[in-house]
Amino acid sequence: MRASSYQEFVARDDLDAKSQSGLYDLFRAGSKMLERPTTRETLRLAGASAKAITGCTIPAVYVTEGNRLVRHSGKANHRLDLQVEARAGTSGIVENGDIWRYALFFRETGKVRGAFVLQAAGEPSDIEMFMLHALAEPTATALATAELIKRERRQARELRLLFEAQAGSNRTMTATIVRLNAHEHIRDSIVAAAGSGNGEAQIVETLSAITGRSIVLQDSFGNERAFIGVDGSTSPSSMLVPDDNVSAAVLLGTEWRATVIRSRRETLGVIGIFDPDDTRSEDDRFAVEYASAMIAVELAHHRDVAEIEIRLGRDLADDLVAGAGIVDAFARAEALNFDLSGSQRVVLVSWETPTPTGIDIGAAVRHELAAMRVPALISRRPGAVLVVVADGDDLSSLYERLSSTVFSARGTIGVGGRCIADDLPRSFAEASRALQIRVESHRPYGLSSHDDLGLLRILDTSNDGVELDRYVNEWLGALVEHDRDHRSQLVHTLSVYLDSGGNYDRAADALIIHRSTLRYRLGRIRELSGRDLADPDSRLNLHIAVRARAALRDNLR
Repeated sequence: MRASSYQEFVARDDLDAKSQSGLYDLFRAGSKMLERPTTRETLRLAGASAKAITGCTIPAVYVTEGNRLVRHSGKANHRLDLQVEARAGTSGIVENGDIWRYALFFRETGKVRGAFVLQAAGEPSDIEMFMLHALAEPTATALATAELIKRERRQARELRLLFEAQAGSNRTMTATIVRLNAHEHIRDSIVAAAGSGNGEAQIVETLSAITGRSIVLQDSFGNERAFIGVDGSTSPSSMLVPDDNVSAAVLLGTEWRATVIRSRRETLGVIGIFDPDDTRSEDDRFAVEYASAMIAVELAHHRDVAEIEIRLGRDLADDLVAGAGIVDAFARAEALNFDLSGSQRVVLVSWETPTPTGIDIGAAVRHELAAMRVPALISRRPGAVLVVVADGDDLSSLYERLSSTVFSARGTIGVGGRCIADDLPRSFAEASRALQIRVESHRPYGLSSHDDLGLLRILDTSNDGVELDRYVNEWLGALVEHDRDHRSQLVHTLSVYLDSGGNYDRAADALIIHRSTLRYRLGRIRELSGRDLADPDSRLNLHIAVRARAALRDNLR
């Protein structure tokens, strides 16, 4: 039967009682679909009604998503999907043969909302087909309504989320305004403190009042500059310790939280806040950071003022070791409270840079000499710090003190000989020599004094002492090897014999051996070395070799 015949069928107005009952059931099903329409419930009711009308099965159900039909339920059948798609939204038979299959489309306002594929052993009657097409209309309407409700709910959810986001933004903005106002108050208080006569101490006091906690300010050497205690807390020890990263510093201990103060990448000090439980608020952290920035300005200003005096001392030290400007040197030194009238020494300090604590080695030298109460004129040289000190000051602990201050033992100190002010260029050359000998030795780190170098003062130890080693080996190599292999003491015997001026009795007494034993050993020395101990040149070279070997071994290696 064609679709138009269904309208003709209705127009004849000859429906029997059973058909009228079926139409009533369809009306009830359509009303049920529209009560609370959902896609799933609508298709369930429509499917139940279609089966009740014809007794057919429904192998495939489709719904519209976007602008195309997609399978909603039923066993996958690509061929059947293509046949349904080929109907282009017009209801009709999709397969002829032994089984009747029919595509029933649900259209609403000209748009396909879904479709059933109905399957039966034979074609339904005209009245049954009429009823199926009548079922399609409320089904399409319910599907369209369900999609509309779904879309409205999605939009409502998006609007709710947007409203919640806006409310959250408003709350965040309110909190931000409150925080900015609090930070502005903190800034104003700290700026006012910085402008007072006692800037650093006043900033620390203000910071303690803002946070309600104990605050301490230390310089880069751990010396306390200001402290405000709360509830009986005591000032901590030095809070700067080295970190794995160069020029970093962290807190020593767990009760005080430290913020390092830097200017131009140089560590100036550290400010600490007592916070054993790590409960600082964001305002507390901001206050500490801002106070640190303000104190950095204060400390940098103090350092700039001190730098003027340092520069004067540096210029004087440079002139003295260069042998220039000696005429007015005494007057310039007196202005710096440095006495040039006595004997002086030049000291050169070379260290790894940057140091693990970030402390400048020149500042560390100045600090340690001040702590040792050693007046000094300090300047710079490429790769080293130049120091002029009065002779008589004990510098033996300087290396260890500097190592402790900068947390590094990778440094070398050379000390020149004593001299008057006019002769400081010589002491400078001697300090350079002592430093170079130490650097090129097997123990490059430590302090070497030119006065203690002995024979090394006139021997060449450049290139790590290769030439000197070759010289020693040339004259003593066979004896050293024999002593090593036979646990003998030929080198020591030769040294004592030469130091005794070739006197058998004195040498034997010093070695605590018999003269005959000494004579035997000297014979072995002549035999192994091939040197004639009676020859003055051989005796001189052998004596220099044993002295150089002892100096290299005992002093530096």
